[in-house]
Parts: sequence; C-alpha cells; structure tokens
Amino acid sequence: MQTSSQTRSILRAALIVSSFLLPPSSFLRAAELSTPDRVAFLQKMKERSAKSPSMQADFTEERTSHLLNKPIVSEGIVAFQSPDRFRREIKGANTSLTVCDGRTLWIYYPNFKEVEIYALGHQKFLDESINALTAGLNFDRIDEFYQFRAHNEEGGYRLVLTPKRPNLKRVMQQLTVWMTADLFVQKTDLVLAKGDRVMTVFKNTRRVPLPASQFEFTPPADAHVSRPLGK
Repeated sequence: MQTSSQTRSILRAALIVSSFLLPPSSFLRAAELSTPDRVAFLQKMKERSAKSPSMQADFTEERTSHLLNKPIVSEGIVAFQSPDRFRREIKGANTSLTVCDGRTLWIYYPNFKEVEIYALGHQKFLDESINALTAGLNFDRIDEFYQFRAHNEEGGYRLVLTPKRPNLKRVMQQLTVWMTADLFVQKTDLVLAKGDRVMTVFKNTRRVPLPASQFEFTPPADAHVSRPLGK
C-alpha cells in the first residue's frame, strides 16, 4: 500500500519533471489552425523529431507560488533525446540536476549531497508524468495525453495543452508553448494544479547529437542516496 510519504515523493518528482516542459505574451494577431493544418503541423513536428532526435538549450525559469513572497528565478541547461532521455541542470544557489535514461530517474541536490532515485515502470502516476513530458517534447503521443490547440502568431506558433488524464490534472492545469516558424521552442507558461506558475524562456536552442553519457548519472561517493518509492 502506498504511504503518504511515497505519494509526496511521487508528486515532487512529477512536479520536477513537469517543470521540464517547455512568460505569457500578448499578440495582436492570432488564428487557430484548422483541423487539416493542425494535422499537418503535428506531422511536421514528428518528422523534425525523427530527423533530429536530440536537442539542447539554455533556459531562464521564474517560479511563482502562493507559498512564496517573491518569485524564484533560476538559470540552467536542458537536453532531450527522443523518445525518453533527458537532462536538466539548474545552476546557482538552488542548483540541482535531474537525469533520466528512460529506465531510471535521478534527482541530485549538490548543496545537500542528496540523491533521489526513481525506478520507472513501477508507479503509474510517475510513469504517466514522464510519458506526458516526452510527448510534450517530441509530440509523438501528444493527443494521448492532452487536449491540444495550435495558433499561428507573428510568424510562429502558440500551442495550448490541457491534460486529459486525472493523474496529470493533479500536477498541472495547462501548458502554453510558443515556437518559432522552424519549430524551436521560445518560451513556455506552465500552470500547476494549485495555480502556481513556471515561466521559462529558452535561448541557444540547438538540435545536435548528444552522447549517451549525457543521460547517465552515478551518485557521488559522499552523497546520501534514497529511493523514496522503495524500488
């Protein structure tokens, strides 16, 4: 039976994963894509992902919460390789590293010398969060997890993703993604389940081959290692 502590660990891991998903902005002109154009857009995204399965970008993130007096601003680098490998490093005072090789998720907090390890394939809620994340990055299964709308805006696109599944609704309300005409993510606005917000701006996005070592992690010898889900 899942304990309340395990439930909190799953939610924490899922929230960290959800913040991977790629500041709102107003546009004077916006036109929602027709059904045929939407289908063509998704196909274009899938072809781009198949042709260039790896990407890397720098990012600046601003988190606002009803529990905080002021936003938390972080900077870092994110990398993704289709279908399910990713790496996200936050630099500065709140440094952390999240790595996934498709089978295991590691979360490392260097300042506290703490490592959390999550084995995938054992917890439906966490697994669906990972699957939803990768769907939002490569658009391969996006219709499975989200209600999806797309708009043409200022030579690019604005995508609005609303979760379909109850488990995902426990983590997020909506994700808005702004993309360039050549399908590079510029910024995202993630609204979490309780109204907290994660706004992210991406720079220097590049589709480049990445070595397997980017998605591997070995806990430092002096770190305390825990498995919150017991696997």
